[in-house]
Amino acid sequence: MKQIIFIGLIFSALFPQTTSIEAWKGILQTPELLEYFNNVFHRLGIEVEETGEMFTIEHAGSEFIFSSGIDESSVDFIVPIKLHNIDNMINHSRDGMIDPSEAWRILDVLFTPLTEVTLQTPVLAVNWRRKLAGVEDLIHVYLINPDGGEASKHTLIYIKGEWLVLRGIHGSPKRTYRMSPEHSLEYQRVVYKAIKKDTFFGWMKFAKWYKKWRKDVSITH
Repeated sequence: MKQIIFIGLIFSALFPQTTSIEAWKGILQTPELLEYFNNVFHRLGIEVEETGEMFTIEHAGSEFIFSSGIDESSVDFIVPIKLHNIDNMINHSRDGMIDPSEAWRILDVLFTPLTEVTLQTPVLAVNWRRKLAGVEDLIHVYLINPDGGEASKHTLIYIKGEWLVLRGIHGSPKRTYRMSPEHSLEYQRVVYKAIKKDTFFGWMKFAKWYKKWRKDVSITH
């Protein structure tokens, strides 16, 4: 199942040079970063847009396993990244710790692409699942900057059986979300579990959780 997502942009350090891959291996192999991305993905494909380089990162529980190339049938998501994200991602995770400010900067890069590729998952385009969870068809989403700077933001529009994800704020929303990095990752973990399970009971459970979760992070209009 090929799904091109937002989450894995954190791993934008996987660029062509072997020395850089080796450097990232050392950076990522910490308990803090393993826990930070636990249950967000199992195998993540990375495509470097400018060079066409492709890599796979496997979250194996106790370590990240890196390999060249992407087997589309075995990865959960394929994430496109740009070279200019690489240095920032390295700097924000170099010490293996992620404070609130660093978490926001990491997810600032991942926020819109991760949302887009997750919503492009075929099961999430099915209208009954959207209605089951009570998801509106025009939504504004803000990822709040804990330092008080400008938030990341995008617009979600459901039209003709598919989700459109637009950078910035567009139209008159039916709901507005304002989320911390922790809220964003919490959502990603729960929706990832529902996608992998993909049963009616699993989507019922997701819908119940989602309706409760959004009370703390959103308002209706």
